[in-house]
Amino acid sequence: MSSIILTPATMARFLFMEQLKWTMWFLSFMFVIYIVVVSFASGPHSSFIDLVNFSNGSSSIYMLVLGILTTSSFFYYYMLQGVTRKSFFLGTMVSSVLLAVAITIILIVSAFLLQFISGWAGWNIHAQELDYTSSFSAFIYIFVSLVILHLIYFLIGWMIGLTFYRSGWRYGLLSIACSILVIAIAGALIEATHFSFFTNITTVPTFIAMPLSIVLIVLLLGFNYRLIKDITIKI
Repeated sequence: MSSIILTPATMARFLFMEQLKWTMWFLSFMFVIYIVVVSFASGPHSSFIDLVNFSNGSSSIYMLVLGILTTSSFFYYYMLQGVTRKSFFLGTMVSSVLLAVAITIILIVSAFLLQFISGWAGWNIHAQELDYTSSFSAFIYIFVSLVILHLIYFLIGWMIGLTFYRSGWRYGLLSIACSILVIAIAGALIEATHFSFFTNITTVPTFIAMPLSIVLIVLLLGFNYRLIKDITIKI
């Protein structure tokens, strides 16, 4: 095998392209479901939420599942091909960021296209919760929030997958419990999430929430690196 395949950059490209294929299948099904639902739920005298709000919760869970599958579907295979643990970690880190950006862009662009054709189709669509159409600053805020949210859920899933692989089901179950805590923290920091356990507290100001969200991402990356750096490859 060529040594270029073992580099983190090449790993990131391979992982991103493969996971993007899965993502396009997921988004295609989500798009079809949305079209069916909005056709029945929206009309001249009623309205329905836009695609971003409709799919937000599902896309987050999808990213979590994809993070879990990163270990079970890719880690063992690439270890057998001679990829180092560090290269796999760096490649997965880069590909997860690219994937979080890609799925957010696709959802928002699709939502804008549906808004454009809604009048012709007789749909009354509106951005109920995440209104990214009111101003450019609102668009940037929602876009960044969704990218961060998707990335956090991927890293949580990756943590769960690595823990099960490294330490077995007992610690794996513990990692699921820890992931619920992390999801709760993310829910308090990121307004875009549908999974918030602190609905009664005051919303954390953006200038505090965004840096703390970045800190949370760094902590998850650090924990995942600790899990993977000396992990035993199970034959």
